[in-house]
Amino acid sequence: MNTNVIGKPRTADGLLDRYWLPKVALVFISIASFLGALLTMTMHGAQPLEAFVRWLNFAALGALAGGMMWWGWFMRRPHDAAEVSTVAKFAVAQKERFRLIGGGALLVAVLTAPHLLWFDAWANNPVARGLWFANIAAFIVAIALVARTFMFSRDDAHAFDAGMARLSAIGLGLTLIITATLDAYLTFPTQPLAWVLRSIHVLAFALWIGGAIWNIFVAVPAARATLAMPVVISAAEQLERFRVVVRILLPTLVITGLIQAYPYTGFNLETAFATFFGQLILIKLGLVIGLVGIFITCPLWRACSPIKGMCDLKDLPSAAQPTPTQRIDNRGKGCAGFVQIQKALDGMGPRDVLELLSSDRISWWELPAWLEQQGHRLLKQERQGRWLWQSYRFLIEKGTG
Repeated sequence: MNTNVIGKPRTADGLLDRYWLPKVALVFISIASFLGALLTMTMHGAQPLEAFVRWLNFAALGALAGGMMWWGWFMRRPHDAAEVSTVAKFAVAQKERFRLIGGGALLVAVLTAPHLLWFDAWANNPVARGLWFANIAAFIVAIALVARTFMFSRDDAHAFDAGMARLSAIGLGLTLIITATLDAYLTFPTQPLAWVLRSIHVLAFALWIGGAIWNIFVAVPAARATLAMPVVISAAEQLERFRVVVRILLPTLVITGLIQAYPYTGFNLETAFATFFGQLILIKLGLVIGLVGIFITCPLWRACSPIKGMCDLKDLPSAAQPTPTQRIDNRGKGCAGFVQIQKALDGMGPRDVLELLSSDRISWWELPAWLEQQGHRLLKQERQGRWLWQSYRFLIEKGTG
């Protein structure tokens, strides 16, 4: 199979290169997060330059947190043992690229960290000072974990190690939560709901911006450098995992943003347009709505990646599938139906193909193990539909034994 053709990068479509959409989304995320930092710091009486330094620190931590999320949970060992070596090279290439980008983010985070001393002047009661000390302690621990994660093994055997990356992601997430809580406490010291909303909002933005940076500047270049069919499939699966996370982050950002905007505008457009805070909030809300549009448009327009198949595996030319001899539809039933499957296979000839449809979630793992034990071959397994309506399709070749 000619993987160079299969994975051929897209060229620009007319005047518009569709792959600019994720980059535009990253710009929207960056501007929206800066406006949030400007709004928060202005409430503390800080100057715009101080807000910019605060945002740089936040953006650096977000780039690291989202990257460690991708490293720790999205990169996985393929099920097919024949593909492990190829995908391992892709995984190592991603880690190498992220070490360069993440190293820069780590440096920015450390260089802008002294701004935390500004909060000492505003932390004028025991609770605020406790949060301030916790923020500094969490920051130091998170930075140490990230630095340790970047000392990874380049051996393919350790390509899918995720323990340190997950610890780093948790440490960075905790740092962002404490940072947001301190910010909200200084503005709304008697409103715990404001602390929770700010923490959720900040963490959601951080994970999104970090994941977007990984997709654009890590996953795509690394896939191009190690291009092969298993790499395209692995990259597409990683991107889909990120999409699932974004489907949670999107409504979270909108809901928490609207609730936080209420004390400033009361959801009154006239008030919003007439005040500086209201104008910032409206601009930020507009950017988030733009992000929603881009997120919906990217997969529909196949604009998530310049590599064919990475945005949607349906773009890849599929090999001809054998025509099933029999078909069993067990969707809506509580199990895969092993008695029916065995009965059908008993009545088939060697190498005949059985198509099975099942909505039993356990069948995804249970059926392949059972088939191997019985001496039959699983030709294909795929998920169909989403969420509560998800089902599974299997192509089973009867064994010759």
